[in-house]
Amino acid sequence: MSAASGRGALGLAGAWGLAEATFFFLVPDVLLSRLALQRPRLAFAACGTAVAGALLGGVTLFAFGQDGPTRAALLAAADWLPGISPALVEQARSGLAQHGLVALFTGVLAGVPYKLYAVQAAEAGIGWAGFIAVSLAARFARFAAVTAFAWFLGERVLRGLSPAGKRRVHAGGWTVFYVLYFWRMGL
Repeated sequence: MSAASGRGALGLAGAWGLAEATFFFLVPDVLLSRLALQRPRLAFAACGTAVAGALLGGVTLFAFGQDGPTRAALLAAADWLPGISPALVEQARSGLAQHGLVALFTGVLAGVPYKLYAVQAAEAGIGWAGFIAVSLAARFARFAAVTAFAWFLGERVLRGLSPAGKRRVHAGGWTVFYVLYFWRMGL
């Protein structure tokens, strides 16, 4: 992989982080884990750009979520995304109302879409500084953990496989993950 393709991977990770934080429904972990199987150093650098993109998307939704009608429109639009239901929107809202920033950190690690917390955080009385700090920690923790796990699998468990074999395992693993995720979410 050339330096140009490395820069492309970093840009893609940032764009994917932004997209998933706002409207896309596949997590950047898919790209990060793929990179970890091929170029671990690049994968960990891409965690940084994915976090930056996610933070940009989260801050944007946080800002728009301060206005009640805009927040309602964004949540109605999110309901059209695969894996998001009114019950999940309510889970994020009530978690923020009851537990504040702890809900933001634990919820996004547990699979509740970050965008649902970002758009509803201001309504729960969470300020900018706290939102940004916890978003940064939560996004980085998950992206780095998935990247490290994929690297470990590639180096220890899948060591004997060819690069094509590793890509097939990667694709199969994420396919199973999303089938189970969407099934659990009622799709």
